Amino acid sequence: MKTIYFLVALTLSISANALTTNQKDIENPKAAKKVSALESKMNSSKIDGLKIVSYDSKKMGKHIYVVSDNYVQKKVSIYNFKGERVFKTTTVGSPIYLSKFEKGNYAIKIKEGGKTEIKELTVN
Repeated sequence: MKTIYFLVALTLSISANALTTNQKDIENPKAAKKVSALESKMNSSKIDGLKIVSYDSKKMGKHIYVVSDNYVQKKVSIYNFKGERVFKTTTVGSPIYLSKFEKGNYAIKIKEGGKTEIKELTVN
């Protein structure tokens, strides 16, 4: 029984030591600046108000629009599940037709100015 208490106490003291070591790293001003810079870079790379709006009509077929808060040119690349680019275009509010795409999941990469965002696209 004494052995069990000893092992539990040893485990708790090691865990507490590791926790305080990690807490010191977080309190380090240089580490905090690096984390803050990384977070701001990640937030600044998002495109404001980005939406992928899909439509399906008998006349035009399945298509999507890539829209955001800014009405500016967007570079759009679509990749299949193997990571191969299957489509590339530049658009400002024009539709992207999906009739030639096989059913499945795709990654759609949108660049607007200096910002880039990747979204998932499912074609049914």
